[in-house]
Amino acid sequence: MYPIMVNLEYKRVVIIGGGKVATHKTEKLLQQKANIVVISPTLTDALYTYAVNGEIEWVNRSYQEGDTKDAFLVIAATNDPYVNKEVKNSCLNNQLINVVDSSEDSNFYNMAFLERGMLKIAISTEGASPLLAKQMKRDIMSFLDDSYDDYLIFLQKARKKIKTTVLDEKRRLFLLGELLQDRFRKNEVERELFLKNLS
Repeated sequence: MYPIMVNLEYKRVVIIGGGKVATHKTEKLLQQKANIVVISPTLTDALYTYAVNGEIEWVNRSYQEGDTKDAFLVIAATNDPYVNKEVKNSCLNNQLINVVDSSEDSNFYNMAFLERGMLKIAISTEGASPLLAKQMKRDIMSFLDDSYDDYLIFLQKARKKIKTTVLDEKRRLFLLGELLQDRFRKNEVERELFLKNLS
C-alpha cells in the first residue's frame, strides 16, 4: 500500500453501522470536516447527539444497495460480515473502502496517528498488530515536547527564506541541514538570530 494523507474536507463519507467502531471513525472524520452520512437503524448515544446537532446526516435504516453511490470514502462497520461484504462489493474501483473486520476487503486502512502542530506522524503494522502501533504512538508522544511546535514554525519560516534568498544550491542544502541542530529547537534567541542573518 502507498501511504498518503488525504484532504477529506467537505468530502462525502458514508459509514454503514452505528456502533462503537462507527462512533470512533465518525469522531476522527469530524475533525477532518468531512460530510458524514451514517446509515444504521440504531446509533450510540454519541452518534445520536452528532445527528441531532446536525454534525452528521443519519439515515435511520439498514444498508441498501446504492447507498455508497456518491461517496468518496466508505466505511463498513456493522457487526454483520455478510452486510460488510455486500457494502464492499457495491463500491466502485475509484472509491476508498474500509471494511473494519476484513483488511482483505479494504483498499485502505487507518493508521495510528499523532499530531502536534504541523508535525503529523502515522504508524502502521499493516493490520498485524494495531495495539503495537498504538504503543509506538505513545512512545513517540512521550519525547515530543512542546518545543517542537515553535521549532516547526521556525523551520517553515527559515526554509522559505533560504529558498528565496540563497541562490547557491549547495549553500541552501547546508543551511537547511544546519537547522536540524538541537540548539535551534531549544533556543528562541538562536532562531531569531539565524533568521536575522538571512535578511
